[in-house]
Amino acid sequence: MTRKQCWMLVLAFEVLVFGVSQSVFRPARQAGITIEMSVTPNHVVT
Repeated sequence: MTRKQCWMLVLAFEVLVFGVSQSVFRPARQAGITIEMSVTPNHVVT
């Protein structure tokens, strides 16, 4: 393995560890869709 390949492997491992640590310490919030109800009578939200 060349030196460049070794550094790329180390960098990929570091990115993997950083991503896992971020997901453990700062979990993603629940994503959702907010719909504001219309005040118009018989109005259907599509």
